[in-house]
Amino acid sequence: MKVIFSLVFGFILMLNTSSQEWFQQQTNTNADLNSIFFADANLGWVVGSGGTILKTTNGGDQWVPVSSGVTSDLLSVHFTDPMTGFAVSFHELLKTTDGGEHWVIQDTVINAALSSVFFIGSDTGFVAGSGKILKTTDKGNTWVKQSGFGCFGVKSFWATDSQTLYMGGSDFLTIKSVDGGNQWDVLVPNLSYGNMESIFFTDNNTGYFAGGGWAQGYTGTYFAKTVDGGATMTNPLGNIGKWLSCVFFTDSRNGYITALDGSILKTTDAGDHWVSINSGVNSALTSIFFPDSITGYVTGRSGTILKTTTAGLGVSGSDVPKKSARIYPNPVNDVLNIELNSLQQQRTSLQIYSVSGQLLVRQETLMNKTALETGTLPEGVYVLKIIDSQGTEVVKFDKR
Repeated sequence: MKVIFSLVFGFILMLNTSSQEWFQQQTNTNADLNSIFFADANLGWVVGSGGTILKTTNGGDQWVPVSSGVTSDLLSVHFTDPMTGFAVSFHELLKTTDGGEHWVIQDTVINAALSSVFFIGSDTGFVAGSGKILKTTDKGNTWVKQSGFGCFGVKSFWATDSQTLYMGGSDFLTIKSVDGGNQWDVLVPNLSYGNMESIFFTDNNTGYFAGGGWAQGYTGTYFAKTVDGGATMTNPLGNIGKWLSCVFFTDSRNGYITALDGSILKTTDAGDHWVSINSGVNSALTSIFFPDSITGYVTGRSGTILKTTTAGLGVSGSDVPKKSARIYPNPVNDVLNIELNSLQQQRTSLQIYSVSGQLLVRQETLMNKTALETGTLPEGVYVLKIIDSQGTEVVKFDKR
């Protein structure tokens, strides 16, 4: 396949937001955390070095260590439902059927040099490793090695359907299969340095590729966007001197990239422009996951987990939809009044969160005017989420 790269430096907007919208979670571990997955807004898992697995059942308020039964570094985690999940290390594929409380090694694939696990639905899944692809069609009970060519030093994998696969690895080599992994075409050839760290597709044709490396003593950025399944690629980000580690989109337009310098990038126009977000940390960030459009988590080195409940940007930013809800007084003492201008046809959920993402108050209403009791809240800054059938509005307020 022919690949066309276009460096369009004029289409990039790199700004630092002035306020911190990502907050560190308490993990009680110094392990390097490599991959994160959430089954819903509350239930999530993180895997990392030394066989580390952490689990939360309350949206990250507490992360509890779970025994994996292995000591090797876990590199990727994926759940097909709240009970059934998979994690991989270089040498092992683990499976759980009780929500991550207990893990069992899949004996059929030991020593397979694994690096990534990915499922389409609950039945069909893939495990990518150096020079090989393993496939299951029975919920991970059995795995079959695909006979075709793979790439070595695999870092990233994506499947848009059971036959269309993408794999990226060392030296940025990125390949595509349209027959389930038997035959492969090169999309990005070896570029002599760096890794293709992450691949994410928002539909069958539109995808994003991210990575980085070293060149002559400088950190190099790799980024590409395709709208035709990899036949052609453009680079609207350019070389910004960051080693990109993970790309994730919440829908066709809103996406995020983490980097090894501790930064987070966000787009609201399908990757044509990007904003640099203040993550609040300088340690390397490795993985990102959003269980909904505004609640997101990032993992990193030395036990780092970050959380946002405002889509990663200040609620006054242009990326936050406005519904003209009125809240008063602000600052508030005992009662926060909320007025919604639109006529409510269905229940609206009003939720107050701490800035660290802990849900403190929830109330359902059919009224356009509602009063929330805030007298028991300590002084500080809070986030109000207004959730209805039209979407979510996020508003900050102060408690005095």
